[in-house]
Amino acid sequence: MKRIYRFAVCVALCIALLSANLMTASSASPFFSKAQMLYIDGHIEADAGLNEYATVQGACVDGDYAYFAFMQGSVCNIAKFDAHTWEYIEKEKIVNMGHSNDMTYNSDKDYLVVANNAPYYDVITLIDPDTLAPIKDVKIDEEIYSIAYNAKHQCYVVGLSGTYDFALLDSDFKVIEEYEGVKTGYTRQGCDCDDDYIYFVQSGGNNLLVVYDYDGKHVTDIPLTDSDEVENIFHIGSTFYTSLYYYGNTLYRIGFSDKTKIGYTVSYNAGGGEGEMEPTRVNYGESTPLRACTFTREGYTFEGWRVKRTSDGKYIGYRSGSTEYEWLTGAEAYDWLLYDDEEPIATTVRNDNLELTAMWIADNYTIYVNGGDGAGEPLTYTQAYAEDFTVPDGGYMLEGYIFDGYIATRDYDGRVYGYRENSDKAQWLEPGDAFRAHRFYPGDTVSKLTKDGAVTLTAQYKFAYTFGEGGSTLVEYVGTDEKVEIPSNGELTTLAQGAIKDNEIITDLVIPEGVSSLEKESVANCPKLRSVTFEGSLPDEIDGDSILGDEAPVIYEEHNGERFWIGFFNGQAGVPLLRLHSDRLSAFLQTLS
Repeated sequence: MKRIYRFAVCVALCIALLSANLMTASSASPFFSKAQMLYIDGHIEADAGLNEYATVQGACVDGDYAYFAFMQGSVCNIAKFDAHTWEYIEKEKIVNMGHSNDMTYNSDKDYLVVANNAPYYDVITLIDPDTLAPIKDVKIDEEIYSIAYNAKHQCYVVGLSGTYDFALLDSDFKVIEEYEGVKTGYTRQGCDCDDDYIYFVQSGGNNLLVVYDYDGKHVTDIPLTDSDEVENIFHIGSTFYTSLYYYGNTLYRIGFSDKTKIGYTVSYNAGGGEGEMEPTRVNYGESTPLRACTFTREGYTFEGWRVKRTSDGKYIGYRSGSTEYEWLTGAEAYDWLLYDDEEPIATTVRNDNLELTAMWIADNYTIYVNGGDGAGEPLTYTQAYAEDFTVPDGGYMLEGYIFDGYIATRDYDGRVYGYRENSDKAQWLEPGDAFRAHRFYPGDTVSKLTKDGAVTLTAQYKFAYTFGEGGSTLVEYVGTDEKVEIPSNGELTTLAQGAIKDNEIITDLVIPEGVSSLEKESVANCPKLRSVTFEGSLPDEIDGDSILGDEAPVIYEEHNGERFWIGFFNGQAGVPLLRLHSDRLSAFLQTLS
């Protein structure tokens, strides 16, 4: 496994879709020490055309159809699904039905029964399963939070609000018997019952399935091996199901056998290549090799597999500047974690399939070179991926400016090759993330600039001059360097007002020999400026406000009646920023010593 751009990393990726082709428990089967949550579908509220704030609550089945209550504030949506394919069919919006905490189907009277719960603890609502419209509300003698119906016993099982106790009600909702329940400390949710047992699901920890018989005897507690909030339980024949609220609403099958396998499916995407590959089935904890890539793409070499989980479309990758991989959107990731061909994988994370997309290295890519704002003919090169490329001297010129190399942009995503602030590691960055761009200069040798597509090198210019009889004047600096050495250009004598102004990058400035005049505020409002060095003598014509840092007054000293300019302060503990390397300053410092 590896990262794109040759960052080598070996990790075990964790993602899963839980299998549904597994053994189930019936009332005649012995109970097991734990159950496993076998993933069926996620974001079922989205399937019903609801948003992520619709929280699944009660659920039940009538044999052919499954019904779910989704809460959105004071509104409940009863959504109907095919219980065999889990395809959404229709929904109905109902107001004033409380929390709709649980729901059951009365097969004898052919209606759904919803336990309203808070704030209508003693009210149940009857629903027509064909139209999903309310039939009527019924006030009952008990306050309840859950409800289930069994046709053989012709009774309801209800959980009594505020307690772990439960009761049996007749078909007219009158109490037959009440039982004391086990105080597990878990949060009480939904219930279900078959011909022999009563089941309460409770959330917290790894969730819990608490089982009783119809005499109220506590049979067993079964951990559900999942920490997300379990909401309900229902069954079709001998197969039990539940819904959990985790980053959305997910549907599971409950597997009670200790031999149950949790697995996930890996599918393969050609990523611009050609061919077909069969998916791979991986059982949790069992090392399984990925398939060897059989996709082909003319002009490209297979590099590895990029990994995406199907539930939310996120990729495993790295944020800029981070060495820790995580699930990221395409916009968040500047680098991907790649699986090697035939790499073995074993461990998983719940609720997902994997899609692996083939990543390719172009055998050749294109390098475009242009003069930017300057004059000169554009150049085009076809470059082998692994071969060295020598940056050309395109002879580009912009009147009044000095050429300052090229910056590179990657054509397929517009990223710039550059540096983040306080980093000396160049990488491909979104333009807004680049503190400064890397400069490529004629004669530099580079290779492997891009795996796909093309790279554009654009000429840059950073010093603007005007020329007169007495020499030249620097009128503007437009570069992006932290440390700036102003070239003399052979004739430079003057820094004009605002030549270097409002620059938030420069930390060090070197002024060349021959500069004899600094106009007022020639260097001004540069908050990161920490030192100014004169390579020659101190200019004869210098204004007291020539060089201004962030609120930085110029400091003068006098010695033997002669005033010397020795520095200026940045307002931080009186640290002088200016360093004068001149014969006069040297002599001055010697006298002070």
